[in-house]
Amino acid sequence: MKNTYVSIILVALLFVSCGRAAKKTTVKEPVSEEALLEQVAEEENLSEFERTQFVPTLESPICSDTNAVYCATFLFAWDEVRKIVGTPLSISDRYRDLNLLNASTSFRGVLKPGEYEASGEVKGDFIFTRASFEKKLPFDFSLRKYEHKLKFDGQKVAAFGVDGDDHEDMKRIVEILYYKNDKNFIIKLKPTDEEHEIVLFKTEKKYRTMAEMATATDSLIQLGKKERAAANKKWKYQFLGDDVVMAPDIDFDISTSYNKLVGNIFEANTETYKILKAWQRTAFKLDEAGAEVKSEAEFEIVLACVEQEEEAKPTPKKMIFDKPFFVMLRRTDATNPYFCLYVANPELLVGE
Repeated sequence: MKNTYVSIILVALLFVSCGRAAKKTTVKEPVSEEALLEQVAEEENLSEFERTQFVPTLESPICSDTNAVYCATFLFAWDEVRKIVGTPLSISDRYRDLNLLNASTSFRGVLKPGEYEASGEVKGDFIFTRASFEKKLPFDFSLRKYEHKLKFDGQKVAAFGVDGDDHEDMKRIVEILYYKNDKNFIIKLKPTDEEHEIVLFKTEKKYRTMAEMATATDSLIQLGKKERAAANKKWKYQFLGDDVVMAPDIDFDISTSYNKLVGNIFEANTETYKILKAWQRTAFKLDEAGAEVKSEAEFEIVLACVEQEEEAKPTPKKMIFDKPFFVMLRRTDATNPYFCLYVANPELLVGE
């Protein structure tokens, strides 16, 4: 699989692996890409995680108390479906998730052609599409490994980072992009490959979608650039002796079926299609050596024949006005009646 380019705009604190062996903090020789070839956690199903969700698009809703995982492979695979079908899709309003998926354009341009793999094929009445990519982002030097220093949501977790006493080569890996206070800041971790970046954003504000969060991140980074020019704010963007950067290790490999999409129907070219499979697997690792992300997604679509309703058998019609009813008189070339009566009781009826 080719190495590909991915700009990780946001690194949510998704799922923390605990109990890892701590490493002694030293300045090492430059870390080769092979140093990140260690496998990430063994694949698990999303159903095993009560507080984590996959979102198919950046525009999908997220919850403030639930981890959210997004990767563009799902949209790449869906785009292959559209290429095969060849014309705009018609989707009922009742399929909210499918409409959101089909309307999203946030995946365009995030990877260059050749930096990911996407393909699709037709076999009889079935369409199969797949997309995948993998990227390793090692640092030039391993950062400090913190032992028993960080609690996340009350739980002790493995952590890494730098502080003011560390070697300058280590500190150059970290750049402060925005700083308001210790609860609101953005840092960038710079891997060996200078075309990529890893951005971490801590904030007290709640966002409805990852798209909103990404937009806010970019806005604050621009604010940070302006603040650098102010003499009384330069300190915010300089790594000083007592400064500390500490982040939890992240390591997961999770797959899921988007059950809200399975069974959805759409139309194109006077044909009706049904989604049989909407699947994604994403693995991510971040620690003192760097970052690694892998993801793949698959769709299976079937050309669905519209089921013919069984011809109704004649049954006796008992159309008896023995309950309240309306009577109206109107011209055949008019819309509204010129006489209307609601019969609710027999008072106006003729008796025998």
